[in-house]
Amino acid sequence: MSIQNLSIVMIVFNEADRLPTCLAAIPPGVELIVLDSDSTDRTVDIARAFGAKVSQRLFDNYAAQRNAALAMATREWVFSLDADERITPELAAQLGKLAEIPTEVSALTVPRSLVFMGRTMRFGRTQDEPLRIFRRNCGKFVNPIHETVMLSSGIARRAHGRLLHTSYRDLSDYLARLNRYTSAIAEQKPERVSWLHVLRPWQEFFTRYIGRLGFLDGYPGYTYAWLSSLYAYMKYAKRWEKTNCPPLLPPSSCEIRK
Repeated sequence: MSIQNLSIVMIVFNEADRLPTCLAAIPPGVELIVLDSDSTDRTVDIARAFGAKVSQRLFDNYAAQRNAALAMATREWVFSLDADERITPELAAQLGKLAEIPTEVSALTVPRSLVFMGRTMRFGRTQDEPLRIFRRNCGKFVNPIHETVMLSSGIARRAHGRLLHTSYRDLSDYLARLNRYTSAIAEQKPERVSWLHVLRPWQEFFTRYIGRLGFLDGYPGYTYAWLSSLYAYMKYAKRWEKTNCPPLLPPSSCEIRK
């Protein structure tokens, strides 16, 4: 099966460890666009070995980067794919039938399952359904962080098959991203934090672990629920810090007292 009406667009940075598994699952015939941000590993070499059209762009924010990659695509349909994702055979089969989709449908949402601590998660709010496949002239990315596709026309339907999402290499990677993302959110929204926000981390844990049956995913489910609550805590703590704590004065302006 060769797919001639689809461009897969990717933004990457130092993904040499995960990129081969991702690209190996892509069905033949697609136009593969890879926009790199000056990777220092073998990311670019790997992408070219799989036949990708590779370009470079200095990263500024996620939406702008994805729109730049989107502008390089030439085919009717585009699929925004990440290096930490893998197309399942069922989803690949649907990609071969894009020409059969009615003209009023301009996009497909794609069910996605998180792979965490070696386990394909089923519970604990670890499943999502992002809009990733759309007609090239009908969508663009918005929001600098947690970017999403905004459609200019048409409707979206649900794709068959799913993506497997190995979002985090390990727990250290999760914590590094948590720190980076919560800092960016605090910069965007330095609003005041009320005492009601103190309850949000606990709500996050119990919703995922008890309400959404995360305990059925074993120890990975327990760990993910706690880390999600930590994310909520740090997000509001950094907002509070940004709003209530004055910036430190540079050393040259401080009076040193003995």
